[in-house]
Amino acid sequence: MALGACKSRDDKEAELIDADDSTLVAEAPDSGFASETIDTFNTTGFSSYAKQRSPQFDWKKFKLSMVWREDTLVKASYKPDKKFYAAYGPFIKWSPDSTKFIDLDSYNVDIKKDKSGKLRGEELGPDTEVSLVDTSTGQKTRLLFLGPGSSVEDALWLDSNNLVLMGVQDYGDSLGKTAAVWRYNIPTQQFTLYEQRDSAVARELMGYWKRERLKGVLN
Repeated sequence: MALGACKSRDDKEAELIDADDSTLVAEAPDSGFASETIDTFNTTGFSSYAKQRSPQFDWKKFKLSMVWREDTLVKASYKPDKKFYAAYGPFIKWSPDSTKFIDLDSYNVDIKKDKSGKLRGEELGPDTEVSLVDTSTGQKTRLLFLGPGSSVEDALWLDSNNLVLMGVQDYGDSLGKTAAVWRYNIPTQQFTLYEQRDSAVARELMGYWKRERLKGVLN
């Protein structure tokens, strides 16, 4: 499993925060999503797509898998220019306070305007990188780096300090693919991973970003 910010399930238990610690999972004592969180998820296009593609997809079936804090995320100075916003602006996810955004695509897809002014994209490789850009500090932070077989299909903000990435985690031959949701708390740098461990469901989720989120951009 290639993750820039996620520990492998095979890593030592000491490297992970205890997932049973109620102070870390206060919103979901049953190790699943709170009903309010599910209500928010259900407003997304990704949720509708997932349910159409797979009747077995169910936010209530996601269970907490891992919780950890990450203080070694790759960070760099970064100030997006007008060209960036012209190409990627329609697809970035702004925080409610409009100071930060989630960049799902600039590492993975080269998007440019053609002669008619329409956005066109070209996939750059099999890996996926998702970054958080703080426009108030001019800093870019790499949240996840995933190898082939895994994906981040969509993202949303629960509030200005908590974001969610939705996609697929590939554990290879040992466990196969899982439908995955990574939650990240910015002040504490804490990740929480929830998974629905059903490879058939996970496979149906892959490609939402291309078919729907970037519909019309990629041929």
